[in-house]
Amino acid sequence: MPSPAPVGLAGKLATLEDPRSPQGRRHNLASVLLCALAAMVAGARCLRAIGQWADAAPQHTLARLGCRISCAALGARTAPSPATIRRVLLALDPETLAALARPDVLQVVAVDGKTLRGSATSTDPAVHLLAALTPDRRLVAQARVPAGTSEIDALAVLLEGVDLTGVVLTADALHNQADTASYLVQDLHADYVLTVKRNQKTLFDQVKGLPWAQAPTLGTTRDRGHGRAETRTVKAIDLAGRADFPHAVQAVRLRRYVRDLRTGKVSWTCAYAVTSLEVEQADATRIGALVRGHWGIEAWHHVKDVSLGEDGCKVRSEHAPDNLAALRALALVFLGRLGQDTMPDAIRWVSYEAFTRPLDVIGLR
Repeated sequence: MPSPAPVGLAGKLATLEDPRSPQGRRHNLASVLLCALAAMVAGARCLRAIGQWADAAPQHTLARLGCRISCAALGARTAPSPATIRRVLLALDPETLAALARPDVLQVVAVDGKTLRGSATSTDPAVHLLAALTPDRRLVAQARVPAGTSEIDALAVLLEGVDLTGVVLTADALHNQADTASYLVQDLHADYVLTVKRNQKTLFDQVKGLPWAQAPTLGTTRDRGHGRAETRTVKAIDLAGRADFPHAVQAVRLRRYVRDLRTGKVSWTCAYAVTSLEVEQADATRIGALVRGHWGIEAWHHVKDVSLGEDGCKVRSEHAPDNLAALRALALVFLGRLGQDTMPDAIRWVSYEAFTRPLDVIGLR
């Protein structure tokens, strides 16, 4: 039996502001969103598939979803139509939906962007979303990056209203900007771990030119899998006047050696990062773990694409792309609690009883 979902999901959904006019409204907002989420947990990849799942749902499933009673004498219920589900997802404020899985206490938040490739047309670019995630891939916040702007501009919008006091924020090299570092530390009272690449040439040269050969190796980790053996080493150097970047106190180098177990070929890569964390707050091993944890977001994007068909979804109108992305993130949280070896395994297990197990997974009784 799967682990129960967080208490009160249906209650949280019921508190969201319904964007529809009260006149003619027949299905409550919570039941519409629960239908969409349950269908997605069962493997639905698009609005059409969500509508088909809802149409096929039996009465006992509709009752657990809280769907509208259409015949009081018989107690018969009616699922929201595909058109109703579509209208809700088009109009609902995506910020409220994205915050549903946000933990009450935050310690580490990773920021990364993703382009929804299927939403592109011959005349319009694809929708690009910026997301903030916890290490266990729970969505903290999500914001759309307007066309013609960048993730850098959208970061403040993304983090607005999120209490990051004492939280460590990790981000890739795109966000390695002096203004961003100052904003995080001075305005949000957070700390940062930012990857350093050649887009910030001066800082990159300063960090790369540090005396790494003389610095001791402070951490080594080894992993084996997928036909390769991987060894990672971590070094850290106190920056103390050695780099001109706001609030940066440590620089970290992560070197990764990969040996192909079949051919014996060895390759290596080297990555750098700067952080506002003092040594007393985080040693090199922890900072290295924070950087590697940030890299893991790419795997999360891959799962959303392969298992939930995110890049194949062509929806682009109004708020629908944002809301579907938030529902996929929420679905992955629930599916991840099943303890299956892979996400496809979890989705298949749910699909074998497509009108009961999804509701069990999301905690509906």
